[in-house]
Amino acid sequence: MMKIISYILIVIFQFFSIDPVLSNTLEGKSSALIKEAKSTNKIAIKLKNEWRDVRKLIKKATKAHADKDYEKSINLAEQALNQAKMSIEQHNKQKGNYRFLDD
Repeated sequence: MMKIISYILIVIFQFFSIDPVLSNTLEGKSSALIKEAKSTNKIAIKLKNEWRDVRKLIKKATKAHADKDYEKSINLAEQALNQAKMSIEQHNKQKGNYRFLDD
């Protein structure tokens, strides 16, 4: 039952997430992408399938945003978001398989 609920939440978040393209400025786009990467990664953490570098990328994106290097921040946040989404996809494809590390 819990797996069904988590899958439904994932689908909802993917379709109703903040669209960073709607932001007019680089600063706004950077901020929206960082926020979306964090929320997507939180889902991956709850699924116990967080990838190694996502938090590092988010941290670097946040620092670049604070330093007003918005293009770098956008690039790093997009990488983090992509990896977080792929980790969720990986979990969904492999959730029926036995995972010895979860015991």
